[in-house]
Amino acid sequence: MKQRSAPFELPDSHQSATASNRMPKPALVPSQAWIVETCGALGFGVIERLAIRGGLPCFEPEPRIIQTVKLDSDSEHQTHPAEGTPKKQFSRLFEELSRLDDATVDVEFRHGVPFRLVIERTRVMLR
Repeated sequence: MKQRSAPFELPDSHQSATASNRMPKPALVPSQAWIVETCGALGFGVIERLAIRGGLPCFEPEPRIIQTVKLDSDSEHQTHPAEGTPKKQFSRLFEELSRLDDATVDVEFRHGVPFRLVIERTRVMLR
């Protein structure tokens, strides 16, 4: 597998009193912004069978989107304001995806941010 630089830049100067660990959405390509928006809108769940082409999310074929709702608690659903997105978790996710040429992944998210990345690999990919 070849390494690539991340397809986005995280601004170091973006600081605010309430969102010191956030990055503005314009720093993202549209497919990355869709992941951020989906995770934030659903709160908890998984994006399954997400195709990665050239290190970026691709929606052909269509990924499967699963929302998890915990019935024994009040409102576990947490979204993130449009002014920015959590820098650390999304930055790490997009960095990992940028290292993949062609792959299929599952992205689990909790509290609107990526929690786990599952990468489907073939025997050829391991060489």
